Amino acid sequence: MIEGMRCGSCAIAVEALLKKQPGVTDAAVNFAADVAMICWDKDKPRLASLQQAVARLGYRLHDSVDPDRSQHQADMARKLLQRRLAVAVVFGMWSMMPALLLYLAPLGAVEPGMLWPLAVASGLFAVPVLAYSGSHFYRVGWRTLIAGAPGLDSLIFLAVFAAAMISVWQLASGNHHVYFDAAVMLITFQLVARLLDTTVRRRASEIVRRYLQEVPDEVTLKTPDGTLETCAARDIQTGDRIVLRAGEQVALDGQVIHGQGQADLSMLTGEHLPQPLKPGAELLAGCQLVEGEVELAITAGIGQRRIDSLSRSISALLSRKTTLQRLTDRIARILLPVILVAAAIATCLALFQGAPVPEAAARGLAVMIISCPCALSLAIPLVITMGHAHMVNHGIVLRDPAAMEAAAEVGAVIFDKTGTLTTGTPTVSSVAPKAPWHNNTLLQLARTILGESSHPVAQGLWAQGSEQLPGTTGGTWESIPGAGTRWVRGADTALAGRAEWLREQGINVPVTEDTGMNIHIAHNGQYAGKVSFEESLRPEAGPTVRTLIHQGYAVYLLSGDTRNACLKLAERLGIPGKHVLSGYSPEAKQRFVETLEKQVNAVFVGDGLNDGLALAGARLGIAVGSAAPATGEAAAVYLTESIAAVPATLQLAQRARKLMHQNLFWAISYNTLVIPLAVMGWIQPVIAAIAMSLSSLCVLLNSLRIQNKIPGTVAEDSENITPSVATA
Repeated sequence: MIEGMRCGSCAIAVEALLKKQPGVTDAAVNFAADVAMICWDKDKPRLASLQQAVARLGYRLHDSVDPDRSQHQADMARKLLQRRLAVAVVFGMWSMMPALLLYLAPLGAVEPGMLWPLAVASGLFAVPVLAYSGSHFYRVGWRTLIAGAPGLDSLIFLAVFAAAMISVWQLASGNHHVYFDAAVMLITFQLVARLLDTTVRRRASEIVRRYLQEVPDEVTLKTPDGTLETCAARDIQTGDRIVLRAGEQVALDGQVIHGQGQADLSMLTGEHLPQPLKPGAELLAGCQLVEGEVELAITAGIGQRRIDSLSRSISALLSRKTTLQRLTDRIARILLPVILVAAAIATCLALFQGAPVPEAAARGLAVMIISCPCALSLAIPLVITMGHAHMVNHGIVLRDPAAMEAAAEVGAVIFDKTGTLTTGTPTVSSVAPKAPWHNNTLLQLARTILGESSHPVAQGLWAQGSEQLPGTTGGTWESIPGAGTRWVRGADTALAGRAEWLREQGINVPVTEDTGMNIHIAHNGQYAGKVSFEESLRPEAGPTVRTLIHQGYAVYLLSGDTRNACLKLAERLGIPGKHVLSGYSPEAKQRFVETLEKQVNAVFVGDGLNDGLALAGARLGIAVGSAAPATGEAAAVYLTESIAAVPATLQLAQRARKLMHQNLFWAISYNTLVIPLAVMGWIQPVIAAIAMSLSSLCVLLNSLRIQNKIPGTVAEDSENITPSVATA
């Protein structure tokens, strides 16, 4: 973990320095996750040597990821950026006002005698911005130069320095042609971009924190003498035994030693039905015991649990650099030496042509001003900034600017099942009573038997006509984990559960297919009938899937649930059976997404903690409104309402990526065109400043196109979205 980084240029400097260290074959540093990944051939480099090298740049290297420390650093950086931006906005506004009058001077707006005082005023108001707000860019720009990896901050440093120096020189010479406004504008826009970068991109530490918040901090420890006591989970060692009761969530990975029960494993597997637990079964941190009581032998403590491994894997996946990030870094590295060489050539050419030294220097400075990297540095942040607010209005929260790029040429959309396409609570699909029972009376009996149960099937029963079918009160209930429930009131005894269990109780149950989504019911020793269930589809699931299929996207269903449950749901949605993947663990989901993306760019849409790896690893991860907090953080896009906004998200993201590339193309083309003109002396410094501003204005106007109307409904999306790749 790297401590002290404030921006992507910091990461560039650290990465370049680490690559130069003895024994290091490769290094990758990511600002978003505060993570450095180092590769070596034979002998592992000494950590102390790497720490010493990084310290020379003003950063600290740690051998572990600490989400609390990383979050603290992110908060401190954000507050500092806010203060610098406040100073830049306040004083920059006053600096721009006299500068504007100077630009209007040729039109007679200002008396000649007031030009120099206005130039001085512009400079004085710019001093706080240049000295305080821009100080970070100077330090980082200098560090990246020392590390041999000049980037965008080096260009900013150079441009601000050139604008300030030529302005001071002009004032000292009695001239009013100053360019403090150019320096102020560059610093202000860059601070806005960095603040957004800090707010949106630095999610990795928060993901780790949120994943670990999903599990309790305390456990019930069973001591060697058999007594029970409450202890902090961090104090439990491998081999210790804990007791877990119905309704409790397990804090550590363990193996069942005694007891039986049913556990909700959906947090890590996505299975919609609780699974039976017997001695020898594994129970992982984050899962919940629905029924029964079990004793666990701890197999993994804090830091070694599967949920810890998942959070670390997600953090590493989010550390990857996007294509546009790498492209901007490369352009910035190339542009700096080009500007320096061009400025030197312009100065030498002017001297060769017999121009005085001040005029020759002015020509060189004009090159530096006109090639100011405003347009390049704003090409991406402006699109993101303007697009973000527009997306929020449509229920789309952008958590990662890379999503704009990721949406290009998407050809496949992968949906998680439980919680994403379904509600997670089953509904009654059919009722098969045996005479003299009828549909309503059988349902009422079932609800009475399961009145005290927290099983999802019981919740589905109570959701079925809750007003018309009131439950019977009174009696006693006995739950047999993994089998069923017995209800007794006076002389009445009723059973509800699996067919095998009812047969064990002497009930003559007809032989029928038992898919796990039905309950058999008996009353006073006689079979009463069967109630079957199916998962409840979200109302928007069908139209959304049909829209995507109609537009040519290959739609997949990827779930940890059983094959039978997945196929039934896919049939209702129109997803082909060959695109249905069932029984997948979180790691297997991520591997499938990775494999599919070798053939076609894919979007993964999910909501559960078991989807975190796939969301982080997919080219574009989308979390929906019901998503767990950690899942929402892992995804690049968060839909506040429902999956109905998936088609609109793809369209808007594709539009944004197109605008980013247009901005980059304009920024590069601008410098390619104007630098030769400035070298030849055809552009004076004042014209250079105007041209530089116009270049940024062009990027701004093009970025505003992100706010054009986008489809807001699935119906509209079906007519307007055209994917770049038709099929998988």
